[in-house]
Amino acid sequence: MKTFLKLILVALTLQFVACSTPEITISRSTGEQVEIFPDYKDIIIPCNIAPMNFTVTGEGNYHLIISGSGEQLQVRAENGLFDIPIKEWRRVMDANVGGKLEFTVAREENGEWLSYEPFTMEVSPDPIDSHLAYRLLPPAEQWLKIGIFQRNLETFEQKAIFENKLTDYNCINCHSFPNRNPDKMIFHLRAKDANGTAYIENGEVTKLNTKTPETISSLVYPYWHPSERYIVVSTNIIYQSYYYHSEDRMEVYDEKSDVVVYDVEKGEIFTNDKLSSPDAMETLPTFSPDGKSLYFCTADNVERLAHNIDKLKYSLCRVDFDAETGTIGEKVDTVFNAKTDGRSISFPRISPDGKRMVVVLVRYGNWSINHKDSDLYTLDLETGELQPIDVLNTEEVESYHSWSTNSRWMVFSSRRDDRLYTRPYFTYVSEDGTFHKPFLLPQRDPLTHYRDILHAYNIPELISGEVQVNPHEIATVMAGEGENLQFRK
Repeated sequence: MKTFLKLILVALTLQFVACSTPEITISRSTGEQVEIFPDYKDIIIPCNIAPMNFTVTGEGNYHLIISGSGEQLQVRAENGLFDIPIKEWRRVMDANVGGKLEFTVAREENGEWLSYEPFTMEVSPDPIDSHLAYRLLPPAEQWLKIGIFQRNLETFEQKAIFENKLTDYNCINCHSFPNRNPDKMIFHLRAKDANGTAYIENGEVTKLNTKTPETISSLVYPYWHPSERYIVVSTNIIYQSYYYHSEDRMEVYDEKSDVVVYDVEKGEIFTNDKLSSPDAMETLPTFSPDGKSLYFCTADNVERLAHNIDKLKYSLCRVDFDAETGTIGEKVDTVFNAKTDGRSISFPRISPDGKRMVVVLVRYGNWSINHKDSDLYTLDLETGELQPIDVLNTEEVESYHSWSTNSRWMVFSSRRDDRLYTRPYFTYVSEDGTFHKPFLLPQRDPLTHYRDILHAYNIPELISGEVQVNPHEIATVMAGEGENLQFRK
């Protein structure tokens, strides 16, 4: 027994030695800037974010000193990677909420430690929603291994909400949550034996057959009303073409599209001629945070569209919506006019506090997630003034975006890193509407992760907690008959 206890004591001692980091003393500064990936220099981070691990891109023996109020945290690099222990990180973060952390990287040289110029991370007292939901997609039109996943932003844990390996590797359409509520969600499956729309509430899965004789397709691009009773959705006939003379190569576009509203309580779909005109294509709808306005993108029909794709320009319009009666207004207000501006708009998203709308502008079309020229803009809903968000935009794609519950954070998709795969970036938005330098979604080993993952992060949606649903239950229910929605005439 004594021998056994001694072995345990030795093991615990070795574990402590292995996990602890010997502290160093810096001899002098090199005056140089350190090159790191991701670029986490001088950013604002939420107080509840996971450790901001990064890698020094040069060779050598490196050490990191994190300083703030209270004691320091020192971390030794392994192959250039600083893997910050989560418990120590949380302790340092909690002690510096509302303040700044200083990061000093040092390099060993001839037995001395030489420091690079330090950089800072400001710890915002405004937390971010705890989880991020997204699709992981392979390149181009491939459907193999598509899934909807959720990532805990306070740790590095990723879980599958649903993967298409459970339904014979079919296509999975866009997912949506009401008010960032993880207890309700909707997404569509295009599958031979599991075709339909999955509606999930408190872990219970319902299959909806959303194509009706009066609509052109099943429900495609959804957005929830703040009351959670209605979902405004587009119905789309979608095509894909290749343009080898274009830097974007591939284009996805609608031949037809309408906007409808799904009444969750009554199991009905309804629309009017302002949202479903035969002379136009309406798509990508959204509700205002107060639920009184319904916004949608609309473009005139274009003859021989595949050959005249650059003439496809979407405007942004608004109609009233009465949630009490389920009534769509008849008067249409044009918020952004593509005919006068010359560009095309997509993904209108209003912050939950109702103070600002962010949109994406491109030269043509609405598949901005693949347009190199796509950029993020703020749109003043009173004056119609557009302002590019320069701190977020690059020469590569910046597109789909969603807001945090407190309106202080926005996540958006970008291809700035390798020009091939979209990655989620986060930006802090001050009370006065100032957007700040964005940062890449933290990973335990970010350099290896983003180098090796051959999937794009698609439709990043912030949610306030973990989605509690069994993926196998989704597959089982979706293989059944489902409930038919009715069209309200």
